[in-house]
Amino acid sequence: MATALQDWLFAARPRIEDWLRSLEREVPLFMSADIRNAGFKIASIDANLYPAGFNNLHESFHPLAIKQLTTALQHRGVTPGSRLLLIGEEHTRNLFYLENLFVLQTLLIRAGFGVTTTTAYELEGEIYQNGIAALTTAKGNPIHLLNPTQIKSLDYAAIVMNHDSSSGTPEWIQMAPIPVLPTWRAGWHTRSKARHFEHYRALMTELGGIIDVDPWFLVPLDAHIKGVDINDDSSRAEIASKAEQLLAQIQARYNEHNIKEKPFVFLKSDHGTYGMAMLSFDAASEITTINRKEKNKLFKGKSAVVVRDYLLQEGVPTVQRDGIFFAEQVVMLANNQFIGYFSRVNELKDARTSLNSTGMFFRQHTLAECDTPEIAVATLVTRIAGIALQREIEELERSASNSSGITQTA
Repeated sequence: MATALQDWLFAARPRIEDWLRSLEREVPLFMSADIRNAGFKIASIDANLYPAGFNNLHESFHPLAIKQLTTALQHRGVTPGSRLLLIGEEHTRNLFYLENLFVLQTLLIRAGFGVTTTTAYELEGEIYQNGIAALTTAKGNPIHLLNPTQIKSLDYAAIVMNHDSSSGTPEWIQMAPIPVLPTWRAGWHTRSKARHFEHYRALMTELGGIIDVDPWFLVPLDAHIKGVDINDDSSRAEIASKAEQLLAQIQARYNEHNIKEKPFVFLKSDHGTYGMAMLSFDAASEITTINRKEKNKLFKGKSAVVVRDYLLQEGVPTVQRDGIFFAEQVVMLANNQFIGYFSRVNELKDARTSLNSTGMFFRQHTLAECDTPEIAVATLVTRIAGIALQREIEELERSASNSSGITQTA
């Protein structure tokens, strides 16, 4: 999928690589980013600090993932042979999530670590036998989850979080006397998409100066709305007003660069994940007239957490396809280095809507398929998103340190 922008970025890789390495002294343990390629624009539209896509990585990527996970943990003083406590989400009926957890557990074991897997909160119902919940993944693999009430933190060298803390973090993790990686302080109960994209935009502005590219081609415009109720008429009017301004800004950039596209925006939870609490709009007026079903979709996010803060984000259409269906890349990193990618494909959606919705499926790719300018550029963009995530983590850590005197590195 050759584009002038992609070719320019690919040609500038040596300069970009030097710049990235100067910034990657501290990076997240692992992360993923959703990359949209519109041809005229290539950008991360979301970044996940607790990725749930390890099961979507083709097995040919596993040695790479093992190497980078090992390096990332060693950088934090956790050496092979140590025991890790892996914490997963509680939605155990999602067999594909369990497959993700099984693969991550397997990668860590193959890296030489002892791994016990559990959940942040005790599972509901009489699911435990002798303190173990014995479950089966989407591919029929067995996974055993220890009851968290039986955990003794000092038995482990570190906690590895694959739990995004959307509804908060239990005290036993907060008070654990061992490293929590990535830090629980950057769960979705405190993370902000608006804050993340402030850091991402600053980095892209710096990069634009280095390689002489307008940073708008690498980052979506956005607007932050705080403390609103989507069910309230005045709140929707406020959101619509900001959407109208944002759409005008996008149109101005389209006119400046002679882009023959119709602007659109996404309204998404500022603290959200899993593609929940998100809709796209072509016109600001559509926001004031959304129906009850759409209001309900926007009102609550994961774990039924009520949404009060939103991010309006410039829509980046995708030109990527999987056969006849539209797709986008999901790039995964450990130690801010590439460990694989896969495609999110949707057989029901078009190039201008969220593909992380009904009709979605994932397409695995092999290591042999990733030696292309498209994947090289997507990886560079993801690494920048990873640095932005680290800066967000450090901002949250400083805030926590100022209030409690406790500092933790992710």
